[in-house]
Amino acid sequence: MDDPARIDRRDFLKGTAAGIGSAAVAASSLRAAEETQVLASAPAAPKVDPKDLIWRSKAATMDYRRLGRTNYMVSRVVAGSAGNEALWRRMMAAGVNYFDTGSNYGGGNHEIELSGILSKYKDKLWITSKASEIAGYARIDEEVRKMYAKAISDFLGDGKDIDPKSELLDVHKKAIEKEKKTGQKPDLRPVGRRIAKMYLDELDASLGRMKVESVDCYMMHGVEIPWIFDCLELWEAYERAHKAGKVRHFGHSVHRHQKDVLAATVEANKRGPWKIDLIMPGINPGSFDNLKPELEALKKQDVGIIAMKTKGIKARPADAREDKFKALMGGKDYNDDQRAKLWMLHLTDNLIDAVIARMGDTAEMEQMLPLAQVKLSAEAERELRALVKLQMATACHLCGACDLNCPEQIAVTNMIRYYAYLNDYKDRELAERLYRGLGYNPAAVCTNCGACEQVCPSHLPISDLLHEITAKLA
Repeated sequence: MDDPARIDRRDFLKGTAAGIGSAAVAASSLRAAEETQVLASAPAAPKVDPKDLIWRSKAATMDYRRLGRTNYMVSRVVAGSAGNEALWRRMMAAGVNYFDTGSNYGGGNHEIELSGILSKYKDKLWITSKASEIAGYARIDEEVRKMYAKAISDFLGDGKDIDPKSELLDVHKKAIEKEKKTGQKPDLRPVGRRIAKMYLDELDASLGRMKVESVDCYMMHGVEIPWIFDCLELWEAYERAHKAGKVRHFGHSVHRHQKDVLAATVEANKRGPWKIDLIMPGINPGSFDNLKPELEALKKQDVGIIAMKTKGIKARPADAREDKFKALMGGKDYNDDQRAKLWMLHLTDNLIDAVIARMGDTAEMEQMLPLAQVKLSAEAERELRALVKLQMATACHLCGACDLNCPEQIAVTNMIRYYAYLNDYKDRELAERLYRGLGYNPAAVCTNCGACEQVCPSHLPISDLLHEITAKLA
């Protein structure tokens, strides 16, 4: 009775089959020929013998994609940080074979909660976890900031000490200008050693919480400054962990400054010794075109790409076009989050392997999982493009322009993310915990100068959002 497919597949099919819609009918089975078609779907993907593909589990109710050079056949919808063991078993029965977690998800509790299902089904799943609050996500580690600021101050040699609290992407760009002129580089070995130690310590702590000996990928969480790829001590630390059998692949997620970080990822892979196998960028239909060159370059390097934050943040509801799209989809109603995921799964030129979906209960699961197998007519595809474009017109794309231009050095992008956690994801505990980690009151620091709103490509009322989220979380 420990086979999750045997327990839950019948109930899942019963709950979802009637709701998919006549124009969005799921494929009835996985055909052997599809395995080789998957290999050719991504641009510049190498030819891979089907015997080399890694299938840990699969189901007829899910579509799969080769996850770059890992060769893992990943479900195109993967499980984010929500749910419980009973729900996870149902997800597995429906074909989900990738679970995403992180060292600070749920204050560390999410990894602990996963330990039960991993003890039974680890051989059927891909597990990615992440080392958080070292290079970004909630924050850059304070000591890392100080050490990096000192290294760049010494390198620039202009007699000006860099404030560790300043926007480090600006600092990075100044260092790059000098590197190009002189051929010299800053000495980042001290900060690299600290980052490497923190990565290894968090890896061991994560393995302990999950009660496993290894994970498939252990990422750097929320990388937001490209200089991290000059810290070869981190790569050497990963290689030691890899040789010890603790982790199989290296990767990173990115929540802001995506274009800079993704471009640096391409270069790091190109020059070595880095071999970044998997990335998890915050990307949505509104930011996709801007990031497409970097995504294409990463695909040519055969890097796996899992998209997160696909809805955008504070996306405006669409208008009456929703009714037209609903009619084209056989009467099936899709909300803004589901429409965005449909777009990312089916309209991104095969650059996105899978999307992360936060599924906290059975209803959310039954809405999300069939999206991978939705069939769009040409007319429905055109309408979806128009509808999502309208929806994304006023959505935050996490570009970071507001951070770079804030004279008070407020972590604006992070604040907008916390707004989403509170209002979109309904996760007040996470929003409050991350907000407390800021260590200051953004609304009190904000002077309402409007600099952030002037550079925002989506014209968000950022000052209003800052005051609103502070009022709710302070």
